[in-house]
Amino acid sequence: MLKEERHRYIIERIGRDNRVYVTGLSEELNVSDDTLRRDLVELERLGLLTKVHGGAVLKSNISLQFTERLNTATLIKQQMAAKLVLLFEEGDVILIDGGTSNLEVARRLPVDKHFTVYTNCLPIAGELSVRPNIELVMLGGEVFAPSQVTVGISVFRMLQSVYPDWVVVGISDLHPQKGLTTSDREEAIIKRSMIKQGGRCAVLAGSEKLGTARSYHVASLAEIDYIVTEDSKVDYIREHWPKGTYKVL
Repeated sequence: MLKEERHRYIIERIGRDNRVYVTGLSEELNVSDDTLRRDLVELERLGLLTKVHGGAVLKSNISLQFTERLNTATLIKQQMAAKLVLLFEEGDVILIDGGTSNLEVARRLPVDKHFTVYTNCLPIAGELSVRPNIELVMLGGEVFAPSQVTVGISVFRMLQSVYPDWVVVGISDLHPQKGLTTSDREEAIIKRSMIKQGGRCAVLAGSEKLGTARSYHVASLAEIDYIVTEDSKVDYIREHWPKGTYKVL
């Protein structure tokens, strides 16, 4: 089979199954594992998939543009946010990363409780700036327009003085082996810095974010305390994803 034919076959399989394995595919295509690994490397360079240990997974097709994601799956985001905010307690210091799901978390913070919120997300800061029960701190830095967040060394330095009770990290991809990833290096640095400051770490991930990955590593599942997903995916993650200390809501 020619290389172009193998590539078409691989893309068709990964589109159908969301994942392919080197060993199984090499037997199907009657080529060596090394040949297939080279195929996967080339396809990853073309942006058609993401290599993981033992194979490859479907490349995330979620837009990085905040404005494009703002009005998608709104009800699911609201339902996930409602589950998470029930865990917040009076006086908690909450570090909220960017993301349209995280915007729903900010909107659902109880008005009868006082919180201190640090955020690098412009829409979240705007949402909370009129809330009298919120002590708001904006992490200033260079604006990364697609995600509507601030990044850079000034954000990193401000984070070093914050020891939050909660870190709510914005994600577009969550994979059982690769964990949390993103496609922008600067964003990955800031997200990692947020998690390293401690506190309970939560991520909100609807079904379209599960099992996909991008180029830059942010955190492993072992670094996450709560995965908040839509109700239809809770049992799936509990039964099929690696066992760990994280809870699935």
